[in-house]
Amino acid sequence: MSMQEITQYLDDKIEKNENIIEITFFEVRVKMNLTEEETQEFLRLCKTRLENLGYMVYFTGARYNYGGRSKVVETNNLMIALKEEN
Repeated sequence: MSMQEITQYLDDKIEKNENIIEITFFEVRVKMNLTEEETQEFLRLCKTRLENLGYMVYFTGARYNYGGRSKVVETNNLMIALKEEN
């Protein structure tokens, strides 16, 4: 997957909801048909881009606070990115 494709993928996600970005196992492993190695590289590149855009990034099993509640990134989500509050 090229950087241009990753950028477009993330831009589409941000357009739908700029406050919280969810990247699911189904999207990446089934729809995009990425291998485990390709998935790790995809997530690494997504993390870098999202952090540069001011997002806090969390992976499967991580705890985070959203909407005043403590949550955990569930196993069906590979990554959650939350827009940082200024």
